[in-house]
Amino acid sequence: MYSTSELAKKYLGYVLIVVLASFFYVWLTSPLVVTITGVGEVSAPADNAILTFTLSSIKNGPQEAVSDVKSASVRVKESLKSFGVGDADVYESQVAVAPSALSLGTGGFQATISMGLKINQISSLDALTSSLYGMGAQVVSQPQVSSKDSVKYEKEAYQLALKDAKSKASQVALSNLKLFKKIVLIQELQTPTATTVTKQANDVDSVELKVDPNTGLIKFSKVLSVSYKMW
Repeated sequence: MYSTSELAKKYLGYVLIVVLASFFYVWLTSPLVVTITGVGEVSAPADNAILTFTLSSIKNGPQEAVSDVKSASVRVKESLKSFGVGDADVYESQVAVAPSALSLGTGGFQATISMGLKINQISSLDALTSSLYGMGAQVVSQPQVSSKDSVKYEKEAYQLALKDAKSKASQVALSNLKLFKKIVLIQELQTPTATTVTKQANDVDSVELKVDPNTGLIKFSKVLSVSYKMW
């Protein structure tokens, strides 16, 4: 038989176990849920760029307009070779001809060709754009700059964004006295993966990326929304 004091200690032990178990259950089933935004960005040398533009000619007759705009196209393609752009890197649409809105009532016709090109000499983009306008091009587009290793740089930007989110999550856990944390959801926010950098490579970028100082750079950015449970 247990003495009164022994029974009291026994029951007190049971009560303590129940309290601790209840506390553990509440702790386990009521985690702190937070969502962290992580940002990652990688600079990389641009390998090529795409430009689009139009050529136009207004003449009295449709054949004259077509002939003139085709001649302009030949001149442009010949000039592009000085920028390292061969015929294989140039495309053009069929000639479109219609009565000219600028010469209504005079019988004038306007012929138009849409053209595009791919250039690898990124440092020549400004000079190329000026040259196109000088040869009569209209509405030259902003260069669409890209890199042949874009998939690689996007993955690097993703990992940097995830690392940034984890670092921020550790700070949140510390400030809330949480010992454990677990990622429950990762969402990639819709942002452009590559944007043209208006500056050229500076001296630091030159060393890190091993690119010529005159080479343009592009930035690959990733923004992640990372949800955590913390205990």
